Amino acid sequence: MTHFTLTVAASRDGFISRSTDEPPQDWALREEQELFYRDVEAADWTIMGRNTHDAADKSYRRRIIFSSKISGWKRTTQIWLDPASLIAQDLALAVADVHPLERGLILGGTRVHDWFLAQRAIHIVHLTIEPVSFGNGVAIFSDQSSADPCKTFTSNGFKIDSDELLNSEGTRYLKLSKT
Repeated sequence: MTHFTLTVAASRDGFISRSTDEPPQDWALREEQELFYRDVEAADWTIMGRNTHDAADKSYRRRIIFSSKISGWKRTTQIWLDPASLIAQDLALAVADVHPLERGLILGGTRVHDWFLAQRAIHIVHLTIEPVSFGNGVAIFSDQSSADPCKTFTSNGFKIDSDELLNSEGTRYLKLSKT
C-alpha cells in the first residue's frame, strides 16, 4: 500500500504563496527548507501540479505531475497524468516499471491538495507555518474557510500529533495525521 505525506509551508494567514509562480523558498526560512528537503529525499516519488513543477524543475527527481493538458512520460523520471480519470491507487501502477511508489510526497499546489483530500489519501501532513502574512494568495485547499492553517487541517479530519517551534522568528512545525 502506498503511503502519502503532504508537506506544505503556509503563511500564518493560511496561504501557500502569494501567486502560483512564487515558490516557498522565496519566503520560507532555512529551517523549513531543511525539513522540506528531508521529506523529498525520503520519498519514492513527489506529486505536484504543473506550476509547482515549473517553479523548480529538477530533471533528476522522480515526479508525478498532474496536468489536464499534458500526458505521458516526458523524462524517464517524470510522468504527466490527468488526475480527473485516476484514483490514488493508480499512481503506483503508473510508475511501477520505473520505481516503486511506497512513499509518495504531495507537494502541491491547491488543486493537487484538493485531489488527495477528496481521495482521502493524505495519511500524514507536515505543516510548517511561517511568521509571515500575505493577506491574499494561493490557499492550501480551494474550499478553505479558515485563515488558520491548523484549523484548515483539523476541520478536514486531521489531528495534531506534534507542534514545535523551529526558531526565534516563530516558525512552527506540525505533524498531523488522519483521525
